[in-house]
Amino acid sequence: MYAKLIEYAERASFRFPPERARRMLGMMPDALLKRMQAARFRQTVRLVAERSPFYREEFRRRGIDARAVRRPEDLGDFYTTGEDLRRCGAEAFLTGRPDTAFETTGTTSPVPKRVFFSNRELRDVGRSGAIGLRNLGLRRGDRVISAFDSSFWVSPATARESFRYIGCFHAEAGKIEPAEFYERARAYKPNVIFGEPSWLVRLSELVQARGAWPVKFLFSGGENMTEQARSRVESVWRAPLYMSYGQTEAFGAMGVECAEQDGYHRNDLNYFFEVRGADGDGYGELVYTTLDRDVMPLLRYRSTDVTRMVEEPCRCGFFLNRIGKIRARCDEMVVCGMGNVGPWVFAELLRGASAASAEWQAVVTSDGRRDLVELRVETQDLAAQHSIEAAVLAALRERFPDFWKNHEMRLYDLRVAACPPRSLRTERKLRRVVDERQMLLRRAI
Repeated sequence: MYAKLIEYAERASFRFPPERARRMLGMMPDALLKRMQAARFRQTVRLVAERSPFYREEFRRRGIDARAVRRPEDLGDFYTTGEDLRRCGAEAFLTGRPDTAFETTGTTSPVPKRVFFSNRELRDVGRSGAIGLRNLGLRRGDRVISAFDSSFWVSPATARESFRYIGCFHAEAGKIEPAEFYERARAYKPNVIFGEPSWLVRLSELVQARGAWPVKFLFSGGENMTEQARSRVESVWRAPLYMSYGQTEAFGAMGVECAEQDGYHRNDLNYFFEVRGADGDGYGELVYTTLDRDVMPLLRYRSTDVTRMVEEPCRCGFFLNRIGKIRARCDEMVVCGMGNVGPWVFAELLRGASAASAEWQAVVTSDGRRDLVELRVETQDLAAQHSIEAAVLAALRERFPDFWKNHEMRLYDLRVAACPPRSLRTERKLRRVVDERQMLLRRAI
């Protein structure tokens, strides 16, 4: 009953002007939303207990009675992790017949996580996404060009479905060289551009020299972005750049900014959000449960992203509460202009660099325009820095074509810094990947 009610409300909202639709959706009582979430949570728990080999075995091992679980805290310290997906494989999580699949390399392992979905789920996530895009001003008469990378990535598919609900024109360029995009995109006269943050920064640098055309807004997701970099992009295009937050495992965006750019309005209709291990300011690891999936539901999935729940109303008047801007990652995987990188990537780049020792650390910083990845390597011969860097770049080109493509497009800079022996390890464990970028928030969230 609740699922049908939500679907009816979302579909009905497209029959009205956006302001009226927002008011209509905002009339949903908070108590009703909580009852919907609770009912869907119980349904999800029972579904995975019955059909998923992974959850069935975990519940048996932990003595969890699915029929007695009514809220997340009833599961105690049980969570689902990305390592569970890699270790057990996607098939152990299936509860229904899939129609499509996507992959994510957002791990500290070279093994990708595969996630399966149904066409019905694709339609539903497209409809929810369309509501957020309408709130940003996307209309039927707009012309969108997307530069999202379509290689096993979920974002192009979910964005395309949202465009279908809105009824606007769209073309998919793919993640091509910004100079080529600039020349080919102008023929379509797009007034909305979708792309990854680092790619949009590079495109904007080129546009600053060649000239921009009028756009309504730019839209991005897939990695974090400093406010300094966002301001540069916005100043070039003289238009706002909006960010979304999501993961492949969640099937795209779980939240999207509004015109205030003050956190992500979260989709409480389709996800149950928790914050694990919150500090005194409410910041902790974001955990979510999918509430409307019948192919591969995820129960209390640890995102490894550090944020907080923002419950106070937003000045924009949108009815959904927010997730604060992501502060950091819990693990050593970093999302930057290079791509989604973890320790295994840099270990592979150093394989064959004979002058490099086993002690190294990758540090990600930003100059406000693009990310800098500095690979600090201990070596007995400090003069070998240039030969190590040459070996690393050769390995990048040969073994990681996607990362090399981003390097050629100048989405990031990569350099090697030679360090004296025993200079990197200050504690028992050496943190292999360090993200030193400062997320310069316009407002303290």
